[in-house]
Amino acid sequence: MKKYFFKTAILVILCVFCLGSVSYSADKVIKIGGAIPLSGPVAYWGVCMLQAFEDGIKQINNNGGVNVGGETYKLELIVYDTKNTVADARAATIRLIEQDKVKFIFNQAAQSTIGMLEISEKAQVLSLAACWGYLEKFGTEYPLHFRVEMSDYEMGYAYMPFMLDYYGKDKLKKAAFIGPDDKDGEDCHYSYQRLMDHYNVNQVGAEYFNWEDTDFYPIVTKILKKKPDFIVTSPTPPGMTASIVKAAREMGFKGPIVAPAALETKTILEVAGEYADGVVLPATCVDPVTDEQKKIIKRLTDEYGTFNALAGNYSFWPIALVQAIEDAGTVEDTKAIADALGKVVLENTYVDRVEFRGANSYGLDRQAVNVCYTTLIEKGKAKLADVRFPELPESY
Repeated sequence: MKKYFFKTAILVILCVFCLGSVSYSADKVIKIGGAIPLSGPVAYWGVCMLQAFEDGIKQINNNGGVNVGGETYKLELIVYDTKNTVADARAATIRLIEQDKVKFIFNQAAQSTIGMLEISEKAQVLSLAACWGYLEKFGTEYPLHFRVEMSDYEMGYAYMPFMLDYYGKDKLKKAAFIGPDDKDGEDCHYSYQRLMDHYNVNQVGAEYFNWEDTDFYPIVTKILKKKPDFIVTSPTPPGMTASIVKAAREMGFKGPIVAPAALETKTILEVAGEYADGVVLPATCVDPVTDEQKKIIKRLTDEYGTFNALAGNYSFWPIALVQAIEDAGTVEDTKAIADALGKVVLENTYVDRVEFRGANSYGLDRQAVNVCYTTLIEKGKAKLADVRFPELPESY
């Protein structure tokens, strides 16, 4: 990881001095901007997204770039650290649009997304985000805004059928929720409620933590008094998830703990150790199955010294955007590109099939849905336990 953080520091410095990450003087250029948290409690998510875009853009440029109307364009990456605050995300977005002249921005986490959307949609800039909250800022009123990561809701229609099959319906009758005490956590709780209702699971309670919290024993104590059969933590990054798991196990909880937003196993195993058994990690592929997965894992490991499954999940983002630009036949008309992106279907990605859905729920197909690889930790080891496309209801 030392190699990666050195590269990140250099990239951010270059951006600050308006030099960009790469210059293509001989080619036409499409600039892609990143407004992502590279520091703070959710930096892991931002780091994975940056790795995916660095790798994806490199592959696209090495393979000839982007062909639009017979002309070839290279991709240029410009990234700023939002620290996952609304103010820093606003500032980063303004700079990307007004100074760097980008028409495409990718983003990670709720506070960053809200700060971005205050600026990007009015400026007719297409945005790609991994944000599970603020559902009211998604759909027909934000036609240029895409959620390109499955949220805990879409994942739920893959991991819940798996869990009911694996553990048995009779052993999963009651569930409890733990999440952050903010709008993102509240909206994820809403998604959790809809999901549990769909599968006829009784919801026995919810508890919320602050992002600066380090002691999760009080919250877990309250949850365990409600005697759930399983616990869902969302949207909770790996370190906090591991602390919650450790506290729950030390206090005797033996049921499954589902962590839709942890999306990696190393931290959980290091922090929770033997207590990590029974942790369910949706959308986390720890065992490569396809040749494409093996290629991506090797590239990212060679470049950064380690592989983060979340970076693999994000690796199709630049590919989907480029296909939409080529399909639309324009680099300027973001509305046409957004319409094209909503129709993109990819088959051979790290997460296999990807398509955009959500028209019945949000009025537009702006939510990416893909094959969900669910990992289970048992006997101190993480193993791939289930692979399926989410069984979404027709109303979605």
